[in-house]
Amino acid sequence: MTDQAQRLQALNPQQSFIVGAPAGSGKTGLITQRLLGLLCAVENPEEILCITFTKKAAGEMSSRVHSALQKAAYQPRPSDDYEAQTWDLASAALARNTELDWGLLEMPARLRIQTIDSFCRYVASQFALETSLGELPEPMDNPESMYQAAARSMLDFTEEDSETAQQLQLLVAHTGNDLSRCEKLLANMLQKRDQWLPYIFAVKDNRQYFQQVIEQTVHDHLLQLETALAPIAGELIAMADFAAAHLPDNKDSALAQLAGIEQLPESDLHGIAEWKALLSLLITQDKDPSPRKTINKGQGFPADEKDAKARMLELLSWYREQPVLHELVVNCCHLPDADTNQSQQALVEALGHLLPLLAGLLNKLFLENSSCDYTAIMLASLQALEQSLEDQVISDITLRLDYQLRHILVDEFQDTSSSQVSLIEHLIAGWQPDDGRTLFLVGDAMQSLYRFRNANVGLFLNAQRYPIGTVQCTPLSLETNFRSQGGIINWVNQAFQRAFPCEADSSRGAIPYSASAAFKQTEPDQAVQFYGFTCKQADQYRDAEARHIASQCQTLAEQQPGQSIAILVRSRNLLKSIVPALRDAELNWQAIEITPLASRMPVVDMLTLTRALISPADRIAWLALLRAPFCGLGLADLMHISNSGDQSRKRPEAILNRLQAIARQAPPDNVSPQGQLILARIAPIIVSAWHDRGRENLRNSVESLWTALGGPATINSSNDLTDVRTYLDLLEKWQVAGRVPDWDGFQQAADKLYAAPLPVTAGSAGVPVIQIMTIFKAKGLEFDHVFLPGLTNSSAQNDKPLLRWHEQVDEHNQVSLMMATLGAHDAEDDSVYRYLKYQETVKSRLENTRILYVAATRAIRRLYLYGKLTPTKTGYQVPAKGTLLAPIWTTIEAGIETGSHAVIALEDSPEQTEVSAKFNPSLRRLPGDFTATNGPGIGMSTGMETITDRTNPANAEGAQSMRARHLGTVLHRSLKQIANEGAEHWPEQRRVRLATGWTAQLKQLGTVASDQDLQRLTRAVEAMLADPDGQWILQQHPEAQSEQPLGYVHSETNSISTSIIDRSFIDQGVRWIIDYKMAEPEAGESKQDFTNRQTRQYQAQLTHYAGLYRKMEGNPVKCALYFPLMPMFIEVNVD
Repeated sequence: MTDQAQRLQALNPQQSFIVGAPAGSGKTGLITQRLLGLLCAVENPEEILCITFTKKAAGEMSSRVHSALQKAAYQPRPSDDYEAQTWDLASAALARNTELDWGLLEMPARLRIQTIDSFCRYVASQFALETSLGELPEPMDNPESMYQAAARSMLDFTEEDSETAQQLQLLVAHTGNDLSRCEKLLANMLQKRDQWLPYIFAVKDNRQYFQQVIEQTVHDHLLQLETALAPIAGELIAMADFAAAHLPDNKDSALAQLAGIEQLPESDLHGIAEWKALLSLLITQDKDPSPRKTINKGQGFPADEKDAKARMLELLSWYREQPVLHELVVNCCHLPDADTNQSQQALVEALGHLLPLLAGLLNKLFLENSSCDYTAIMLASLQALEQSLEDQVISDITLRLDYQLRHILVDEFQDTSSSQVSLIEHLIAGWQPDDGRTLFLVGDAMQSLYRFRNANVGLFLNAQRYPIGTVQCTPLSLETNFRSQGGIINWVNQAFQRAFPCEADSSRGAIPYSASAAFKQTEPDQAVQFYGFTCKQADQYRDAEARHIASQCQTLAEQQPGQSIAILVRSRNLLKSIVPALRDAELNWQAIEITPLASRMPVVDMLTLTRALISPADRIAWLALLRAPFCGLGLADLMHISNSGDQSRKRPEAILNRLQAIARQAPPDNVSPQGQLILARIAPIIVSAWHDRGRENLRNSVESLWTALGGPATINSSNDLTDVRTYLDLLEKWQVAGRVPDWDGFQQAADKLYAAPLPVTAGSAGVPVIQIMTIFKAKGLEFDHVFLPGLTNSSAQNDKPLLRWHEQVDEHNQVSLMMATLGAHDAEDDSVYRYLKYQETVKSRLENTRILYVAATRAIRRLYLYGKLTPTKTGYQVPAKGTLLAPIWTTIEAGIETGSHAVIALEDSPEQTEVSAKFNPSLRRLPGDFTATNGPGIGMSTGMETITDRTNPANAEGAQSMRARHLGTVLHRSLKQIANEGAEHWPEQRRVRLATGWTAQLKQLGTVASDQDLQRLTRAVEAMLADPDGQWILQQHPEAQSEQPLGYVHSETNSISTSIIDRSFIDQGVRWIIDYKMAEPEAGESKQDFTNRQTRQYQAQLTHYAGLYRKMEGNPVKCALYFPLMPMFIEVNVD
């Protein structure tokens, strides 16, 4: 490894570091080693804080550290150098653990490995009395409804006689007296209030400051441009003078002001107009300017002036080879050309008064509703720490926490926000140089993706150059990539060296590329393949791309079984053609967080049913309910029902009233015979549910009505059932006294949930499951083969916030702020607002490069790229700058020219393509004489353990005593842990510690463990580990699961239930289901009689389990009972 010295240096526990760790460089392993090493330098493990940004990352880090400690405690030193190094560090940490009696093996939670949100919550709770929110409740998943309510409350002040009312009236007038637009603009500001709150108080009466910032920005950029233009300045001035003198008489051009120009314009606001006119000779006037290739008389170069024209073309030829200069030119063309005008400044000052009040109203709403959002938690923690800084008694704020923090490690530092860095600065405020306390920051600026979550990659660049608080971190860089084969790394280095900017700019988030060195050898076949499609119709491209991807996946599944495949997309709408193509090819695939829950038809039906139960006046909901598959009225019958009744009424009679009349009498004669059967069945059920709706919570009312109408029988798959349960759980959170007070908020919450991943279809052993997910979701993962479709699709950016702001950092780490408001409703945005919008566009394009880098570096062996190309006379049109393909187009174009990449020309075809033609939706309808109580049970679904029930209707395990149940529960937990980790990781010296955990677990269950109980549990574990059958059950198997919850609809009651499978796996193509039992033969009972009795008792239960699995996969199923106390294995016939 070329970076071994840097990796060793990073383990120095006395020094602070910031480590740049590119994709696949093993940063999680480095943090693990650093943390293990730090354990040897502290008195308590709580003195170390490790911060991550996701629960998944925190879980992985905790697992890594705990696993290292377990291996050091119970396994010999490994031969691999890296694993041996980790083992040595863990062994030293265990020695410290023993010396100070920490009990880390028994209490791993003493290690503080937390998400940034959970740590902020912890800090805020420690200072609850000192923050405006007090004790913080659980954060809302969907706080948008609170933002809207706060904005609405703010607008209520408009009618008052106060300064607030005057400022509001100014804002409302600015938005064209459109209160709904004004409310939306204010609500959107609250989402990013942690960004503007630190600045907004300073905007009042501060026009001079903002004017100085604008002037300095313009001056700095023009001065930089002047230096860059030095090689051609004289020639450019001469050409500008010539062009100004030769413009057509009828041509109104800004170039005219350059007549007689002898030197470059002034580098300030006074000269900006002339600069922009001068630069127009070099670039096109498009929305995304590009270097000029031609000139004509419109630019002041008539056809008969051949010499001047040739000189200008030569100048342009040189310019086209200067991409850095071009970027600077375009940036200068977007510079503000004037100060903020008086009306804009007045609005800025109005917002300086209104926005803090708006944030206060939001806090008030949070308190009244016992809720908050993640931003509130962050701000509360900052508020607590800032207040403690004023405490004259305690100078070091961390002394007020449970333990004094001595070492802080931050993972994924490239995705931190300004507020989060501020939190770190407060935590280390009392630290002094060389006092033994350290800060360890790890990240990869090239993988910063979360700008939409306020992440600022520029903070990573600043931390490499400047101190954070009083701590100066030594920068280190890792280079070795352990993930991808050499061919992938070589291509990535070549393509992204060009794609990333040449120079760093922390204000914009411009990151130069850092090359990686491959640890793995280069494989013989081409590592990266691009497939371009040329066609006229967008749908034709999407379908052709989908079929091509499906064909490639099919080939990989046949020729390279067992290798992982992933299809990664930037946005979910790219999958509309791909998923059907995979289904047509009968491939195994699984989509993760792809389909919005609220778009699944069973959930749409549940939303309809909920709306109907809430309001009889919601006519659309009631009509949709009668049309839903569990009711099933045809359109003609629906028309008769909706239009019948009292014809003298001015408004149509409520559908509920019509159903009540039908329940009392009979369906109308003009309804079809099928419709009469349906109405006779459903009307009494709906009317009864309406009358009973207030007797239980809304969730139960909706579920009961859905079940009574036969909803479970309309479910097509186990995933539909899981989606229904997810919806009902959400409804239970939002319902209050039989209603949903904030329906818009509830709808938004439903829109943010995703349907359960589609089940894996049956296939031959070893055939890979194709994972489908967004690029964001794939971060941190790796796959043998990665497909990236739709790289020429652009992402929309049409948001125009009420206020824009931009931090600029100079070479001395001094921050200046530029701020501008949205233009008035009847006027254009001013030049400062447009400039800030352009800066956001640049940031977005820079992030596009990082997004593509993350996607490309997920690949281990092969990378497949796809895009739609438009032919030109000389090649192909350059992709739009907002696409993911744009940053690497130079590399792709070169590959096309050499023939290493393929371009497929699609012929014109009918509008309905092969993929879309196969779609033939069918309506789900229950028969008119359907009886809900006899509905069949429906398929399997992985559910939530909160709805578990080990007592399946078909078994009789309820006869056991409560103590026996609790003993079985803790035994199942232990066997699950042993199976998950592997029996080889559980030597005797570790197993003797199980009794301590059993005692605590039984106490939590309300049972005091006796010595006999503990001996019985120990005997069960030891016997199973010594038994060949027991070893086989616990060893690693394909698709192994322990304590797996399986949801299903009970066939007799139509209620949703869950069974728990103790152990399940596939062995030699057979799905095995194992049920653990603590029973032993009774006194005088032979083993054969015991076997017969247990088989009779549990055969129905196991048959039920087998039926659930058979509905999800095509593997043969076998079931068995296992009695670890004996030990004994009994296979039970379930055919």
